[in-house]
Amino acid sequence: MLWIALGLGLVTAIANVLGSYLALLQHEPSHRFTAGTLGFGGGFVLAAALLEMVPASLERGPSMPVFIAAGYLLIFLLEQLLNVHLHHLPEEGRPSNLSLATGIASFIAFNTHDFIDGLAMGAGMVAEMRLGIMVFLAVLFHEVPAGFVIASIMRGAGWSRAAALLAGVSLGLITLFGIAIPFWLGAVNYFFSDVLLALAAGTFVYLGATLLVPLSEAGKSRWITLLVVLGFAIFFLSSQLVGLFLG
Repeated sequence: MLWIALGLGLVTAIANVLGSYLALLQHEPSHRFTAGTLGFGGGFVLAAALLEMVPASLERGPSMPVFIAAGYLLIFLLEQLLNVHLHHLPEEGRPSNLSLATGIASFIAFNTHDFIDGLAMGAGMVAEMRLGIMVFLAVLFHEVPAGFVIASIMRGAGWSRAAALLAGVSLGLITLFGIAIPFWLGAVNYFFSDVLLALAAGTFVYLGATLLVPLSEAGKSRWITLLVVLGFAIFFLSSQLVGLFLG
């Protein structure tokens, strides 16, 4: 099971590197295109949290709601302490005149977030393969934008092209590390992997409801609203298909 999870994690790592590579090619999508991508991904991630991760966590004990709330607050406090948003719409054109501190804070924040993504995938896989696959899909849908944004920020803060690409690589590597931890903890006590799943559920609620969906509104288009709903609906349909496939 661990090797399956790591294989899926490698796919998300490739998505991170792809996003960073696109940033280095100076591929500059419009705000509307980026907002649409974030909206669809936000709907998908929010559905993963509300339809799969939160219910699965609640089944694992009366203390789990506390950890779900803690996961939500963890990302909120991380953003406030580092004074950086983990996901935001890049400006038209490459960012410039960003401070070195902003680049470092963004690097730490993005790596922390992707580490939690890895924990979510690993904890989901420990709990149930079907849940792990659904979490993987939710993670995958926002890793290309994450890679793109972190590379753009690093370049805007004066880092070299190689350093910007390595920032994207670091997101993939820390995700793989995060995936392995629930398997190690689960071998000791399944309560620990249950706690990680609940924490990850809270972070996914924050990511979808507080970051991605609201930020997609910058596209100022009714089509983007439909993309949010579409992302939610496609997750629901995907979960049904995965359930039928895995029996």
